[in-house]
This record gives sequence, C-alpha cells and structure tokens, in this order.
Amino acid sequence: MVAEPLERSVLSYLPHGFIVLDEDTNAASAVRQMHAKKAEIIIVKQQKEDGKFVGILTDTDILDKVVVRGDDSDQVLLRDIMSSPVITISAKANARQALDLMRLNSIKRIPVTDNISILGIVTRDGLAHAIQTSVLERTFRPYRSVIREHYKPIWGNLGFILQFAGVLIIAPGLLASALGEVVAATGIFLGIIFMFLTGFALNVYGEKTPLNLRQASVLMVSSFVLLSFFGSIPYMYVNPFYKGIDPIAKFFITSKPDRCTHINVKRFGIQQEIKVTVKKRAQLFF
Repeated sequence: MVAEPLERSVLSYLPHGFIVLDEDTNAASAVRQMHAKKAEIIIVKQQKEDGKFVGILTDTDILDKVVVRGDDSDQVLLRDIMSSPVITISAKANARQALDLMRLNSIKRIPVTDNISILGIVTRDGLAHAIQTSVLERTFRPYRSVIREHYKPIWGNLGFILQFAGVLIIAPGLLASALGEVVAATGIFLGIIFMFLTGFALNVYGEKTPLNLRQASVLMVSSFVLLSFFGSIPYMYVNPFYKGIDPIAKFFITSKPDRCTHINVKRFGIQQEIKVTVKKRAQLFF
C-alpha cells in the first residue's frame, strides 16, 4: 500500500544541496564555494574540531544582508549574517511533522539529521510541490490502471496486426515495381510505411496480452477501420479516375448545371424559337 504523502519519511524529500562552512568564513568565499558545488544552502558550524552547527544561511540571505546593503563581502563573516539557532528534525520524522515544525518556528527550510551529521535539507516549497505531485499521481492512478488493463492489450495486438498487414502487401509493391508501375508501387509503399510506423507506435505503448471478448470486439472493429484507411492510401494516390476530378470530390454528391437549348419549331405557319431547359440529375461518383 502506498503511504500518504504527509506520512512519508522526510528522507523522501531531500533534493536540495548544501555545504557546511565555518562561522569565520567570509561571504565572498562562501558564495564561491556555493557556486562551485551548486548548493543553495549553507550550514554554519563552529570552528572547533567537533564544532556544533550554529546557523543556517541561503544565497538570498547573502544577497539581502550583504549585496543590497553595499557591504564588502570579503569583510562580512557568516556568523554575522546567519540565522541562528539551527532547528533540525530527525530522519525518522515524516513530512507532516516537518511542516508542523516549520510552521511553528516560522521558517521555510529545516535540516534533517541522524544526531551525528546533517543528511539533507527539506524546504516548505519542496514539500508542497512533492505532495502536490503525489496527490495528482494518486488521483490519476485509477485511470492509468484502467488504460493498462483495458486498452493497452488492444493497442499491442492492433500494432501487430498493422505490421503484419504491411508485410503482406510488400509483395504487391515489389510486383508493381517489377512491372514498371511506378505510381502504383509508390502508393503501395507509402501505405506500408504508414502501417509500420503506426504499428510500431502502438507496440511501444501497448502490451501483447490475452484479450477478453469485449477487447477482441474492439480490436476487430478498430483493425477494420485502420486497415481500410491505410489500404485506401495507394488507391487515393494512384487516382484511377480521369484527370480533373479531385480524389476527395468523388465521395460527395455533385450536380451538373442546367443546360438550355433553343429549338426552332413551326406552328400555324409561323417560325418560332423555343427555349428548352434540360434538367440534369445529381450524380454520385464512387
């Protein structure tokens, strides 16, 4: 069973890098070391050999307390600008306890310790982002399970059918090439390429597992639709109809305009010209 986001150990939320420096280190040297190690947080300890951790400092603190004030960073020591004391949390604590401790002390980050050394830093923003991501994953997990159980087997088997059908029509394509039917061969090979690409994509996302009756029915219908579509590519490319007809237009009803004819008739000894309109029926092109 997956643990709730707030009940997970704080060790699951330790992405932030940090460095440990002596309290007598100046701000300029601290910044250089932070950039060298790509760290965002400084843990300040006493200069003694077994010095305790006495403060914490971020790059934002250096910016606000040194750069903005215009002080000389070579003359400003970490002990003068650090936040003290250091509030830590045990590695056995969970995310809920870390958030409660940060809210109680009005801080945004807290070091995680095993009572010997500092293992990492958890931040309020980092916890909030991780918990939000975890909640979203938990929300969509049932949908992913439905897709994996109900649709991926269909995709996998459908991809196999398309690729197998592509293999079968290679022979007609080769025959058309041998007979010099360049246009027909081009259309056939275009259909083969599209079949292989679609089949490959479906195999990547699908799973070749046994199907139940409903899945088999969906597979039959979808394979019929896709094979009809890909099978029409050579037909549409060759365009067996005479020139001047758009291949798309042959699937729609078209009508020819009315034609007018003038007929000369003689009635009662008088020569007359009668205008006759010839109606044309709508025609279907299939």
